[in-house]
Amino acid sequence: MLFGILSSDVQETPLVLGEMAAALRVTAEEQATLFNVRGIGIGVLERPAGMPYSAEPAEALDGSCLWMSGEAFDWPSRGGIRTVADSRTPAFRRRLLEAITSHGPEVISDLDGEYQIALWNPHTRSLLLLNDRFGALPLYIGSSSRGTAFAGGVRGVLMAPGIDLEPDVQAIREAVSFGGYRLGSRTNVRSVAMIPPATATTLTADSVAQRRYWTWRQLQDGDVVDDRALVEEARTRWIAAIAKRLEGSKRPGLTLSGGLDSRAILAEASQQRSTVAALTYGVPHADDITLARRAARAAGAQWELFPLYQESWLERRTGHIVATDGLVDLVDLMHTEALERMPAVFDVYLSGYIGDVVAGSTWYFGDDEARHLLAALPYYGGALAIPYEEALATAEELIASTSGAPRFALYEHKAPQSTNRVTAAARPYVTVRRPFVDYSFFETCQRISAASRARHAWRERWLVSSYPQLFARIPNQQSGVPAGSSRTRWHLTRAARFGWRRMLRTARSIGFPVVVRDRTYHPDERYWSEPEQRSHIERTIMRPGSISCDVFGRSQVETTLRNFFEQAASPVQVIGALYVFERYHQTLSAALDAARRTTRAYAC
Repeated sequence: MLFGILSSDVQETPLVLGEMAAALRVTAEEQATLFNVRGIGIGVLERPAGMPYSAEPAEALDGSCLWMSGEAFDWPSRGGIRTVADSRTPAFRRRLLEAITSHGPEVISDLDGEYQIALWNPHTRSLLLLNDRFGALPLYIGSSSRGTAFAGGVRGVLMAPGIDLEPDVQAIREAVSFGGYRLGSRTNVRSVAMIPPATATTLTADSVAQRRYWTWRQLQDGDVVDDRALVEEARTRWIAAIAKRLEGSKRPGLTLSGGLDSRAILAEASQQRSTVAALTYGVPHADDITLARRAARAAGAQWELFPLYQESWLERRTGHIVATDGLVDLVDLMHTEALERMPAVFDVYLSGYIGDVVAGSTWYFGDDEARHLLAALPYYGGALAIPYEEALATAEELIASTSGAPRFALYEHKAPQSTNRVTAAARPYVTVRRPFVDYSFFETCQRISAASRARHAWRERWLVSSYPQLFARIPNQQSGVPAGSSRTRWHLTRAARFGWRRMLRTARSIGFPVVVRDRTYHPDERYWSEPEQRSHIERTIMRPGSISCDVFGRSQVETTLRNFFEQAASPVQVIGALYVFERYHQTLSAALDAARRTTRAYAC
């Protein structure tokens, strides 16, 4: 990631940069390189990815400098990119510097990749920050009277002088209302905001200006009438997307579930590589685990199970709260339990997040747009939530502020919060690549008509016709039937699954030694309700000085906790958001102080 500061006091820049690096570093393997160039301090924090890399910026004759973190896969308008490794070289950064200074930020509109770019202009004393279309690598910014700081983590920005730690109480209101996370650019700290995707941000000593260099309106939307031709086009582009993201990997792999998205990656990757590793995490007796094992066997992949909720699971998840800036709730922090295991299993992690969104119907809606958007966020309701009418007005504002079709409001305001931060948590451990957001494949999928998207029909047709061995017979965990099955079969299977589980539970209740498979691979309610874990969660949320209790009222929070633990009547994400928000603000100051002490000890 990139980080840096444009300070009113250049004398303090080197020390602040060191403190930012210390706060941002998650693993010992990450290496920070610091630059103090003509009044601007820039840092690059990278994990060696097994390929040649130099953090040195490209420099023009006029003194302009360009840094880049991340990587790119294609650049059609500028003659393409020969290999992914090339995008990590000084020569590529020189190409970028020349193109952006000559043609402006719009020149990277088709630069397919996951990256952050910083360009310093010494004549105007301005810094231009650029990110990719999807904001894959989160980038945060904050200002005070002493300067402006930016970083790939909130904690990095908070190391800059003059930027305070005051909580943003609207953040927890949104989190308990909308899926456990905030919307748009909001973080848990009032003074720090996330930069939106596809944005050019210009920093000077006394100003911050933002504009979009690309918008969703530039995509063709639902204009195809020949689905068969589109399937062929998508198949070609999917093969290319996987091939690009396999480049340079010695041990490619993925986290494999019982759903369709990670299986789609496995299906194509295993055709292009003789060995692909699959890591599945969850409780051993779950449908997801059984189906993932079957898929791995069908693809000839090396498969490994990582059991969740092992001893000290709550402590391990809690240990990642500051590193994820308090922006991943306790439910989604389950993804961090397996992070330390990932480097031993694969070096390149092919992530399948939002595949159902890109090629299916999960976020696709037409009429009554605000209500559909609200359902997709999702809006939870309940005693702590923003009232429904206010939430509906929020949905209308999100749609109005988004260019292109209304569904793209979800890519603007949900995906960077709910998806990008989960994959960002893995980046200090392995190289993360996401083929479903390959620009070319994504653009092709946006041309799918609404009728073809209904009930994921187009996606299932594409997968079954392309990879029958992994989709024609192995069920999808969500439906219990293989992709492309009839609605009648789906309803009958659903009833049978429910009846079978009910019968087994009855048998177990009267003493028969039977195993009842879990419907979900992470049955949070059961594990969170164990006495020790419940006590810790409740003490954290209800602590003296609890911000959540001040916002919602102590009795309302207490009732919400009791409803969850005793009646399973509150959404688990609400409890997870409350816990993380309180723990984050409880420990943030000490974590930042520890980073300062570490830096100053080395400086001495």
